[in-house]
Amino acid sequence: MDLDPPRRPALSQGSGALRLAAASEEPGAQPVADVVGIASAAIPIGGTGYSRGRSTAVVKAPIERVRATVLSFERYPEFMPHYKKCRVLGRTPSGGWDVYMEVSALQGAVTMWARIEIQKPVLADGAETYSSRFISGNVRDLQAVWRLERIDAGSTRVSLEVFLRPKLPLPKRLINAENMEGSARALAALRARVEGAGVARR
Repeated sequence: MDLDPPRRPALSQGSGALRLAAASEEPGAQPVADVVGIASAAIPIGGTGYSRGRSTAVVKAPIERVRATVLSFERYPEFMPHYKKCRVLGRTPSGGWDVYMEVSALQGAVTMWARIEIQKPVLADGAETYSSRFISGNVRDLQAVWRLERIDAGSTRVSLEVFLRPKLPLPKRLINAENMEGSARALAALRARVEGAGVARR
């Protein structure tokens, strides 16, 4: 299996700007953005100057369908923005998934690759959470957390938290903005996929 990092950057077009809305309910969170009904907020990482992008939306589908789409890692390039490759290498000793991925970032200026462990779900307070752990790659860190909560038989509350820190010497504000926007666009893509509307990838 070829796991060499990409040699050339992707040059795909970046996404548009987010529209600011009301403030987040979480203490310390930055202003919320709203993209087609998806609420997004920058969640500060204690004193580092970095923040995670968190987006939340209601998906009109049973939780079983949402879960199946979230865990269909090898299909991510079909519908997820920025994804170029995604492969499941196997299962980890702790019961998670060993996943290799390539994504374009920073408005398509570069392509980054990473190997991560998607850990087995944690069930608490009626929700299931799937967290990732960075293993290796040409980035300093890559984390993602999916949280699924059943509302009723036909709808699910979904949140996605993203933190990507490249090795490039980029301003923190740029990295933070990309994390917030990236979480919103990824969640919009998931929602469109699950609800059967399709989504245009950039």
